[in-house]
Amino acid sequence: MSSKVILVSCVLAGSLMTAACSKEPAPASEPAAAPAQKVDATGKETVDLSSVPPEVLAAVEAARPGMQVAEAEHEQRNGNDYYDVEGTFNGAEIELDLTKVDGVWKVVEIQRDIVAADAPAKVMAALTGANAQFAPTRIIESDQGNGVVIYEFFGPDAAGKETKIEVKLENDAAEVLQAEWKH
Repeated sequence: MSSKVILVSCVLAGSLMTAACSKEPAPASEPAAAPAQKVDATGKETVDLSSVPPEVLAAVEAARPGMQVAEAEHEQRNGNDYYDVEGTFNGAEIELDLTKVDGVWKVVEIQRDIVAADAPAKVMAALTGANAQFAPTRIIESDQGNGVVIYEFFGPDAAGKETKIEVKLENDAAEVLQAEWKH
């Protein structure tokens, strides 16, 4: 190998290493500034379906008969056990969140991803009223099972920082939440 080829190779390698090393690390994606009250949760851990309590799976079946369960996660929120059970129902992806209520496993939230066109106009108006520049990249509709639906909007804020804005729809009225919803 000629000395010119070795020199060029060394210069290119050095340039690439300098470029790679001189870049500042990309900022980690962080959630929006913490709301006044934040849910205290441990990290979710995927659990084998065979280790999910039968009572949890029975509650899922009762809420969505015939749901095809694909996976489950477990975590603790505010000192309570939760299971997030994901799968498909009528061909659409869905997630059911369960916790014990009065000692019995109960579905406390049913989530699905939607597009902006599927969100109620009042919800989109509340979001726009709170932040006209916000362009969500993901929207989760979270039915609480009691007439309340929480819409979770995820996307970059004006500074490019990943953020989440929640809008509650209840009794046909939409309101931007100032604190993170408990479920």
